[in-house]
Amino acid sequence: MKTRTLMSIVAAATLILVSVACEKKAVEDEKLGLSKTSVFATPDPIVAGTTAKAPGENETWEPYFSGSPPLISHDVTDSLPIRIGENLCLDCHGLPDEIGQEVEPGDPTPIPASHYTDLRRTPDKVTKNLIGARFTCTQCHAPQADAEPLVANTYAP
Repeated sequence: MKTRTLMSIVAAATLILVSVACEKKAVEDEKLGLSKTSVFATPDPIVAGTTAKAPGENETWEPYFSGSPPLISHDVTDSLPIRIGENLCLDCHGLPDEIGQEVEPGDPTPIPASHYTDLRRTPDKVTKNLIGARFTCTQCHAPQADAEPLVANTYAP
């Protein structure tokens, strides 16, 4: 009889401990993700403007990190979208004969030789035509924007 009573007490205690451990506790919505705001909040996006001056009128910013594509230093609104047979960037920057030459301030920077080289098939040959994989400039190059970085840049090559 004592054994049965003792087993009943142990079973009841175990059941109480399990139910307490499994009790659902509310989690505040501010602690659900990485953001320190409510998941129900609708924050207003930060408005950042691009450098809306005409080509040749803006200063050219340094790339954000070594090896990153240069930023576009002028407004490109009227040049987009870039399509086959309609790439307005080539009108000013398509200067294959001026590759490697010094560029005067305000003059367009020539598209580099790497963009005229098919790195997959003929990596040693520079052509006079832009390679198709490099045709859409805004795929890599972005307009300069007067926006503060959302996250600090800690990249070091």
